[in-house]
Amino acid sequence: MATDSTRPAAHDAPETGTRRTTLDPHAGYLTVINTYAVASERAEELLDVLVRATAETLRYVPGFVSANFHVNMDRTQVVNYSQWRDREALAAAGADPEVAARIREAGQVASSFTPVQYELRESVAAPGA
Repeated sequence: MATDSTRPAAHDAPETGTRRTTLDPHAGYLTVINTYAVASERAEELLDVLVRATAETLRYVPGFVSANFHVNMDRTQVVNYSQWRDREALAAAGADPEVAARIREAGQVASSFTPVQYELRESVAAPGA
């Protein structure tokens, strides 16, 4: 992809399989939305750390379903929207030393981060989508 000032190059992440984010309230997944505050000049570095950690470690943790990464327009926040099978799977991941090391690595780039757990209650699509 060509880069310009409004859209950075795509980050190389290995193929993660056919599982994708499922926006189905009946799937029962736990959603975690992590919002990272970051200096704008470090947004790409943080994104690289998060994508690499997910591709190399988190995607292999039992109960992990998917992760999506977003950068706000002024590049001062990075959001990770992830899905887990259930609360127990997320708790087990949090107790894993390798996962904890990846979280610390991201914390060294970000100024702060706030993880919040959610349950999807409704999803409305455009006609024909």
